[in-house]
Formats: sequence, C-alpha cells, structure tokens
Amino acid sequence: MTERTMFRHLADYRTRGIGGLADGRTTRQAGVSGRTDPRVLALIEAEVSGQKNISTGTRSRVIARVRVAAAKSGLTVPSDATLYRILKKMEGSKHPFGNATTRRTQGNRPDRSWGRQAPARPGELVEIDSTPMDLMVVYPDGSSGRADLTVALDIATRTPLAAILRPVATKAVDAALLLARALTPLPMQPGWDASLSYSRSVLPQGMLPGDEDVRSAIAAKPVIVPESITVDRGKVFVGSTFTAACERLQISITKAAPRTPTDKPHIERFFAAVNSGFTQYLDGYTGPNTVRRGKDPAAEATFTLSEVQNLLDWWLVAIWQNRPHPGLRHPAMPRKDLTPNEAFAALSTVAPQVHVALTRDDYLSLLPIEWRRIQPYGINFHGLHYDSPDFHPYRGVPSGLPAPADGRWEVRYDPYRLQAIYVRDHKKGRWIEANWTLSTHLVGPFSREVLVAAKKALDSRSKTVAGRDLLAEINRILTTPAGRAERQASQRTQLTPAAVPDPEVQPKPVIDPGPTAPVLIQAPDPVVIDFSRRRHGRRIDLLED
Repeated sequence: MTERTMFRHLADYRTRGIGGLADGRTTRQAGVSGRTDPRVLALIEAEVSGQKNISTGTRSRVIARVRVAAAKSGLTVPSDATLYRILKKMEGSKHPFGNATTRRTQGNRPDRSWGRQAPARPGELVEIDSTPMDLMVVYPDGSSGRADLTVALDIATRTPLAAILRPVATKAVDAALLLARALTPLPMQPGWDASLSYSRSVLPQGMLPGDEDVRSAIAAKPVIVPESITVDRGKVFVGSTFTAACERLQISITKAAPRTPTDKPHIERFFAAVNSGFTQYLDGYTGPNTVRRGKDPAAEATFTLSEVQNLLDWWLVAIWQNRPHPGLRHPAMPRKDLTPNEAFAALSTVAPQVHVALTRDDYLSLLPIEWRRIQPYGINFHGLHYDSPDFHPYRGVPSGLPAPADGRWEVRYDPYRLQAIYVRDHKKGRWIEANWTLSTHLVGPFSREVLVAAKKALDSRSKTVAGRDLLAEINRILTTPAGRAERQASQRTQLTPAAVPDPEVQPKPVIDPGPTAPVLIQAPDPVVIDFSRRRHGRRIDLLED
C-alpha cells in the first residue's frame, strides 16, 4: 500500500480500534431507500398497501401517483429507475401487481406467527365450513348448475365427520342436519341405502364397487362425536338454528376472527384436496377460477346431485380415510405418515368414543323453531293452515310455557318440506305432525322459497290471496316455473332430501277373528246441501292464508 493509505489506516485504528481496519464497503448497511427522502418512501409504502382491495394495475401507475402526491408536498422524487428498484424491494409477499384474489388472501394473514393446533383426542376440535363446489351437476329439469359443499372435519384424525351437497346455497337447517349426519353412520342415515342403490343402477359399471366393498369401507370409517366446533361468522353458522342444534347435542362453538382464514386452515386445505383428488375427475369440472375453466363445463355435466353425493361419500370412506396424511404423526413413529383411520385407531385407545344413537325425535329437534297458537281451525303458519286430529284437546288452549313461548306452542318445520309441520306436545312427550289442509292436492313437496315465489306472483294480482289460488301457484312453480327465481326454488325443492326420517311403521299382527254373526249395515240418510247459504259454508283455508 502507499504511504498515504498506511497513515489513513493508522488514523482509523486510533479512532475506532481494530474494526476501523475493515473494508467499509463490506460492512455498510444498505437500506431499502438508499438516500431517498423518507417522506417519499412513506408515499410509496402507502401506495403499495392501498393495492389490496382495488383492481390490479402496473408499477407505472404507482410511480405516477407517487409523483403527483410528492409534487403537492414539494418533495424531490428520484428517477424512475430508482423508484422501480424501491418497489421491487417493498413488494415482498403482498402481491400488489399479481392476482387480486391472492393479494386479498395474503392481506388477511396476521402480522404475527401462529401456532399449530394439536388436539389429543378425536372430536376435541372440529372445523365446519361451506364452499361452492367446482362442478356442474344436472338438475331434474335438464338444466345444470353448481352445488355447495359443507363439511365437518375432525382435526385430530383429519376425518370428515359428514359432507353434504346442497343446490344454490347452504342454509342454516343444512348445517344443523350436518351434525346429525356426523353422529349417524351412513347406512342409518335417512334414505342413504335407497339413494346408493339408485346411483349404482344409473352410473356406469365399475364406478361404485359391490356391496361387500362398500360395507367394509363404511365399517372402517369412525363415527366421532364432536366436542368443540370452530366456525366462521357466516349467517348459516351463527344463526339460532345451528346454535340451538349445538346446544342440544352439547357441543361448544368457537367463532373464528373476522376475515382470518388462518383460524380454520385445515378445512380450507381439505376443500383443495377434494378438488385435486375427486372433483377434477368428474365430467362438468369447472376449475378453480375462470382462467382455468374449460369452454363449456355446463355441456359436459353428466351426474345429478344425488349421484355426486354418493360418489363423494364413497371417495371419503375408501380413498381419503386410507391415504397417508403428512399432518398426522404419532409420537412413537415420528417419521411415518398415518392415514385418518390409523390416527383414529391410535387415539381412540387414549380417549374412546361414546356412540350416540339419534332417533326421529332428535332429527325433529334440530329443525328451525317458531312459536304459534293452536286456533280452533288449527295453526296459521306463514299464511297456511295446518291441522291434525291430535289438536282437539289443545284448540284455543295456551301451552303454559314461559318466555319466549308466552303461552304459544313449539313448532318445528323443514324448510324444504312445508306440506307438514311438527308441534311438540310437551304434556304427553310426543310430536304432533300437522299437514296443510290442502296438501292432498299438491303435485309434490314444496319449500319455503316456493311459497314465497307463489305469494309474490299472487300479490301482483290482488291484495287478498285465496288458499286455492296459492295451491295452484305452488303446483305451477313445481311443474313449469317461470323466471330464474322460481326455477331455482323448484330445483332446490326437488334436489334436497327430506330432513326428517320416515317413522318406522310396525306391522300389525294378523289375528284370526273366528266365525262371527253377520251384521246388517243400514244405508246412511241422504245428505242435502243448501247452496243458498254458500257464503257461510266455505272453508276458511280456501279463502285466505
């Protein structure tokens, strides 16, 4: 080195010690902005953060906005090349110039670390959520549309307790009945055997295995009783119907933080696994977004909703339950990925499950509730008159129940089957099934959406709606709907199965009456109808709701 350099090193050593002899170029800390004004840097940060909820633009748009804002404040802005370098360092994982959906998802991530949930027993923690399925299904009228998938997933074993498909959108009663299906094995669920037999006869040969394989796979799938459920803040899960169902089944509810998908990441990952392992192999697959969508998925749709439901049930018990999962590890075998069935077998020895057998009354108790009085003509429920011979001792009699009943009677109803309601007779410990007085003239079951559509069609004609006119409108919507709203209401009614299982009819024993003497039967007196007083002879349910 030269003499001048030696004296410079000597001066640095005397000032800063041995650290002064190091090359300053290797120890200099370079910031994001360099020598750029910090106030200009703050403007760039505000522009990058403001890209979260707006449509995706280019970097040149951000630079132009920064220059305008800096000019108003009298700040000196560096060259475009410097601003581009600063933007590249600030982008990070925020995706300000990528897909808008990815940017919003990344923006919802908390600015802190989060730990993994590790429940120690099956059912300790369950996550429930709904999502539109990336599949077009065929409706009974020949049209096609998407369906909603609602799943309850056990975190300890990654076992889906139940999965149901519903057209258009999942309702609160669907989420409540999901809990009932989670506690009931597949063969014991209402109508499951008949639906599987129908699908096996319609689907191509080999898509569903034989009875022996189905029974063995179902026997291996565990029935887990949930203790705590994590839900988002959708109205389906925070409503009174789902909350009352959890209270009846003694299940605690944990609400996830608003717009925080990391509070229930397992169910979100499960939906992605269903798409990659099941949905994409079916005709009518739409892809996860419009960029990956085919030319016409609706024309490719082949399967009905019930067929897809049966295929999904079979895929869950035969494929998913026997596939190793990287998130399932046992302390005794930390390097081995366990299947959901193996994880349940390992954890069930520590915390065995208590099986719960649900009866028809339990299904009724999970339906939505309302309170009504029993009038002399029956019950007026949403403008329809329901009656039953079992109402005779209670007509005009208060129930005696405190608030919120206030003397009214407890009424449960299936929103998809409004031809009958169920009234709880708390005095005799039974349920009274009351039918609509005009239900014998219906062409099929109708839902609350069909009733609303029929009333809307009649309200445009007159202020008063007669029962016979309402019946005619309901039958018209069920057979030949007009418009999108009526068509969706009719499709949802036809595709959604009944929520309440049919009562078990016990066969009556045949008793030999033995020889008896013949009994003379007198002809009844002729009935004379006076048409002059027709106004007083009309039934109330044919006049108004």
